[in-house]
Amino acid sequence: MMDISVVLIWSVLLFAIIFTAVRLAINPLLNKHDEIIPESKDFGLVKLRDISILSNSELEKVIELYQSKGIKEKNYEQYQKYARVLQELNEMGYLSDEQYSSKMNKLNNYFNVD
Repeated sequence: MMDISVVLIWSVLLFAIIFTAVRLAINPLLNKHDEIIPESKDFGLVKLRDISILSNSELEKVIELYQSKGIKEKNYEQYQKYARVLQELNEMGYLSDEQYSSKMNKLNNYFNVD
């Protein structure tokens, strides 16, 4: 009788260890979300080179143009956001007209906006 209970206890213990190990191994895979792959740096323009529409040097120049355009757009979006905040602070009376004008000038200088 003692032998059967020992085998049963060892079986349950072994099952629990294996179950926990498998669960710990699989759990990170279950929680992993499909990552959205951001648009690659080439903006899909390599295909134009592959079909002989652009040369390698032209492709590099075009990619640089698109990258600089993206940076400019991102900077302009940030500028608009900060300008709106300053305008709201002025409308709420937190900033005087002088302070608002001074801070907008600083913001314009920082983002090179005329």
